[in-house]
Amino acid sequence: MKHRDSIEDLYRQYYQEILNYLFRRTHHLETAKDLAQDTFVKALNGLASFRGHSSIRTWLYTIAHHTFINWYRRDVKYQFTEISKNEGLTQTTYDQPEQYLSRTVKSETLRQELLKLKDQHQSVLILREFQELSYEEIAEILGWSLSKVNTTLHRARLELKKNMTKSREEERI
Repeated sequence: MKHRDSIEDLYRQYYQEILNYLFRRTHHLETAKDLAQDTFVKALNGLASFRGHSSIRTWLYTIAHHTFINWYRRDVKYQFTEISKNEGLTQTTYDQPEQYLSRTVKSETLRQELLKLKDQHQSVLILREFQELSYEEIAEILGWSLSKVNTTLHRARLELKKNMTKSREEERI
């Protein structure tokens, strides 16, 4: 019974966070839900072997990351389909329509530019900037050294900044 309670507690505590990470990677809510479910099934099956070398949160992110990579290799890598932009997103009302439009355009531009980055750059940026994980947690999740996380994150930020600047300049033309 204790084992069952612990996985239920993990699910309640981390499901939304893992789902958010997977949604940012897949850009499709139903796929993210499926991958999150797979993540927790794998966690349930591997809970007895969890040794505590990392935090449970880091361990779950590692499982989610590998689940995403396997899905990507299997189902996406060679497909060219349009991603539904607004599926699963909630509508937010702002005081001024201009604010809403500005935020929407900036968010969409950021999403588009993020998709143009190499997969490693996407992974490290999403884990750090959106999921707010520590450098140490990211290193453990991705199986990298701390210096590789620092270097890759720096390069990813520079690349994203360069792409965003270029995108803004193209909009002005």
